[in-house]
Amino acid sequence: MPANSTSQMPADLPTQLSLAQLFDSLPDNVLWMRAVRDPKNLSDESANNVEELTQNQIVDFVVDYVNPKARQTVAGGCQVTTGKSVRYGNSPNSALTEQRFQQLCDVVESGRSKEFEYFDTTLGQWLWVTRSKAGDGVLSISRSVASPKELVLENERQRTLLDRVLNSAFNTVFVYEAIRGHDNQIQDFSIRLVNERGRADVLARLRIDVEGKTLLTINPDSRQSGQFNLFCQVIESGHPIQTEQFYPVAQAWYNTSITKLNDGVVVIGSDITEQKQSALETERQRTLLNGILNASQDAVVVLETIREESGEITDFRFTHTNSMATQLLGHSVDGLFQSTFKTLYPGPLDASLFNHCKTVTQTGESYKGELLYEANGLDCWYGISAVKLGDGVVLTFTDTSAAKRAAMTIEQSADELRTVIDSAQVAIFLINPVYNEVGRIVDFRFRTANQLTARYVNQDPDALTGELVSRWFPDYLTNGLFRRYVAIFETGRTQHFNFHFEAKTIDSWENYTVLKVGNDVLVTFTDYTELKKLQQRLEASATELQTVVDTCQTGIFLFSPVRNQTGTVIDFRFRMANQHLASYVGQKADALVGALGSKWFPDYKTNGLFDAYYKTYSTGESYRFDFHYDGSGIDVWLDIKTTKSGDDVLVTFGDYTPLKQLQQQLENSVIELQRSNKNLEQFAYVASHDLQEPLRKIQAFGDIIQSQFAPVIGEGGADLIARMQSAAARMQVLIKDVLAYSRIATKRETVAPVDLNQLVVDVLSDIETAITDKQAVINVELLPTVRGDAAQLRQLFQNLVSNALKFTKTNKTTEIPTICISTSLVHGRDRTEVSLPSTDADRLFHLIEIADNGIGFDPRHAERIFQVFQRLHGRSEYQGTGIGLAIVQKVVDNHQGHILAEGRPGQGATFRILLPV
Repeated sequence: MPANSTSQMPADLPTQLSLAQLFDSLPDNVLWMRAVRDPKNLSDESANNVEELTQNQIVDFVVDYVNPKARQTVAGGCQVTTGKSVRYGNSPNSALTEQRFQQLCDVVESGRSKEFEYFDTTLGQWLWVTRSKAGDGVLSISRSVASPKELVLENERQRTLLDRVLNSAFNTVFVYEAIRGHDNQIQDFSIRLVNERGRADVLARLRIDVEGKTLLTINPDSRQSGQFNLFCQVIESGHPIQTEQFYPVAQAWYNTSITKLNDGVVVIGSDITEQKQSALETERQRTLLNGILNASQDAVVVLETIREESGEITDFRFTHTNSMATQLLGHSVDGLFQSTFKTLYPGPLDASLFNHCKTVTQTGESYKGELLYEANGLDCWYGISAVKLGDGVVLTFTDTSAAKRAAMTIEQSADELRTVIDSAQVAIFLINPVYNEVGRIVDFRFRTANQLTARYVNQDPDALTGELVSRWFPDYLTNGLFRRYVAIFETGRTQHFNFHFEAKTIDSWENYTVLKVGNDVLVTFTDYTELKKLQQRLEASATELQTVVDTCQTGIFLFSPVRNQTGTVIDFRFRMANQHLASYVGQKADALVGALGSKWFPDYKTNGLFDAYYKTYSTGESYRFDFHYDGSGIDVWLDIKTTKSGDDVLVTFGDYTPLKQLQQQLENSVIELQRSNKNLEQFAYVASHDLQEPLRKIQAFGDIIQSQFAPVIGEGGADLIARMQSAAARMQVLIKDVLAYSRIATKRETVAPVDLNQLVVDVLSDIETAITDKQAVINVELLPTVRGDAAQLRQLFQNLVSNALKFTKTNKTTEIPTICISTSLVHGRDRTEVSLPSTDADRLFHLIEIADNGIGFDPRHAERIFQVFQRLHGRSEYQGTGIGLAIVQKVVDNHQGHILAEGRPGQGATFRILLPV
């Protein structure tokens, strides 16, 4: 194709060389005429916008492309050349020119192609003309026709020629025609024409013969990939599209040109798979290179020579750089690429570096060295490395200023740093990989380790340095740590994790931080074994606590307030509840959590409980109160305590319903007991008045009979009277004892401190006659003061001492009757011979012992002697009613004490009394 024709092709027409060759080789006349529009009110921005451009009025057309056939056909005075105006090109027939202009405007504005025959008077030929919109212009194709027969032959010849041209084209060519539905929407595209290259490509890649096929048949994914929509867009807009497309079904890239043709499209594609893969690989390599450069700890720049005509190197331009270089050089990437080396660094030291780069480029010998740069406000040391690359140099440099200035400091502080690391409470070690013959990491080797790390294997840090990790920690190869180190080394991603290290001599929980450092792996970890064990104990305790809470016989729950739209608390919701509470409604504890309190206990909103809970919530004060819950099938007595906890209310309660019921029973029993006591008091009254009065009369009449009628009744009568008098006397004593017992059992005087020393003195004074008669010795130790009823305690000591005097030995012996009264302080648990309730085990008592050396008694009767009317001896041997010790037992009971009798037949008896301190 001529160079001037190629240069005039419009930007929105297919501009591939293959399409130009196609038009140049056609035997038809081909012209492309560009629309010239009125420039009024047309901004630069809208001039680049095709839609806005086409909205401005067309004032002319200019020929921008003419193929060789057209140039040959119109050669002479009417020659058509590029740049020629259609409307103002000095045509002799102005009317025909204007008609042609209007036809061209209609094609551009409507997008509809026009086909027609007309006789060209200038050429003297009939021409068949096809005019179609192409970009913002008209593509005109015309051929000479003679007669219908010649036209048919010419069409066949042109068809054959077109096939040959298409089939000889290097590109694939497809002609598609739209397949429309009843709604005139495009459903598919039929393949009307395809060249041999296109047919062969489809057959080779998809094993499909395209003959008679449709677009969706050979490429079902065309809707998803966007190809189908591109065809529709070109047909609807009339604007050609040129794009690169990837066909997943063929795994191929094509540079595709899509142009409207009637109700279809012409698609010309060039297989650019290899170029695309090469470009992608190039881009990947470039990205990889940039990644490597930017990951480098060194600054890297690539310089390309700038030479004069003689070949002398006069400067270098920057072609590549990394982020570290831009930081060290103090210029952005664009600043470097838009300038040259000497422009940015014109100083003498820069010249020295320039000369080094120049020498490396010319000789190919690399350069390494250090450079002190003291210019442009800098005072830095740089480590320099220059290597030839093509017609340029790769320059690597590192700012070593800090390293140089810190070298001595680092050397001096090395031991201090080592000491700090070794004294750290964190294990620290650096390891590098060990590879096998195929390049696989099979172990790691210690480069350094601190004291805490070495302590795990009872070694010094130096013993680990240079050794395989598996030598000292063999289990790490199989417990997962080795795999983690390999993954971190290969990916470069830092990991933080907890690990349970179990080995023969190690069982610890450790928190790791592992990161890649250069070609090594830095590992630090802290041992939190004690914390983990504490956590496990806490978890176990929490589980136990939950178990305790759930099995506790006390109800426990946590209430959260529920508010309405105005913020008023209208209910409470269970945040926590134990099983004891849930059992009242026949549920598990989990069923209550999250539910409203009124759902399971609807009566609490009206029976006062809600108000009590809200009071604690609103005031923050704790309350404890008794409550009788009676509703919804629940009838219980509760001891409730409410406490505010954060924004919740903690409620605990004890169910004392059985105690309450027992209390009610006791109250009823007390009422009955009070009634019984009244009856007993009435009995006592009868005993003290009504019963004693007949006895007194019997005794009085007996005395009268004995004194006045003794001669009459004789000795026999007198003996009967005497027996009667004796029985009446015994009856009177018995009534008095019963009366005394009943008074002690039913009435208790005022409790007050009682000095037992004075009390015993008074008792001994009262029974002084009996003591004298028995010639007894009474030994009394210093006695305590106790709280009690003085009258009852006096009765107790009087009965016990009288008993001791009564049951003295009757045989004549030299042993003097002796009674000893002693005391001591004891705890209830210390007196194993007395069966005490558990509540008295830790209670302090006064132990009072009254021992005698009388006749004693059989130990089997130790409990019987305290029963009412129980006697161990007949009246003929010892007088008494059998009530005295029963009164003693009642007095001890009244004082919440305990009494124990110990008898030794023929040796005496000991009574032990425990009175609370």
